[in-house]
Amino acid sequence: MGRLFAIDGALYKLGTLIIDLLTMNFLWLGFTILGAGITGGAATSALYYVMQRRIEHRGCCNLREFFYAFKRNFKQATLLWIFLLAGTAVILANLHYIPFFLHMIDNRTFLLFIVGAQILFLLEGFMIGVYAFSLLAKYQLRVGKLLKLSFILAHKHLLTTVTCMALMIVVMIGFFHAPILFCAGISGYVLLTSFLIKQKISVS
Repeated sequence: MGRLFAIDGALYKLGTLIIDLLTMNFLWLGFTILGAGITGGAATSALYYVMQRRIEHRGCCNLREFFYAFKRNFKQATLLWIFLLAGTAVILANLHYIPFFLHMIDNRTFLLFIVGAQILFLLEGFMIGVYAFSLLAKYQLRVGKLLKLSFILAHKHLLTTVTCMALMIVVMIGFFHAPILFCAGISGYVLLTSFLIKQKISVS
């Protein structure tokens, strides 16, 4: 029983993990909201940086490390964030106006092709996003190279990519049914995906 409550015991480690997740989740939300959403990319990159170091036992989950990574990758992460958000917005807008185009273009086969292409581009964007911020947290890369490498990794390790995307869907459903998950859901997702893809991006 004594080992359970020891500093290196299971209960202590679980408590530390919960506190770290809550702290990092709060920082991610705070930095993202204060930047009116535009800083979401830099905050995400910083979150991956801290969680990667936690997994590797090389750092602490604190404001100093988070802010260091936030500043270091701010420019590249913000450009990447805006690119992915803009691409997603354009695709969703196109899909929203499909019924309107249906009245204008009397060719259902062509419209199905367009819809399929839009959905494919949307999925590709999410697949790239799985790796892009993790790579940026570990390596300082230009956005163009970052997108290219993320695209390659997403298809090379397709099973891992699908697993990460499935986890994302589970977390989003969890937010809808239990808003309390906002307290640690984002940091928890980043921790899990960091663990799943750490070998993939290290080999790169």
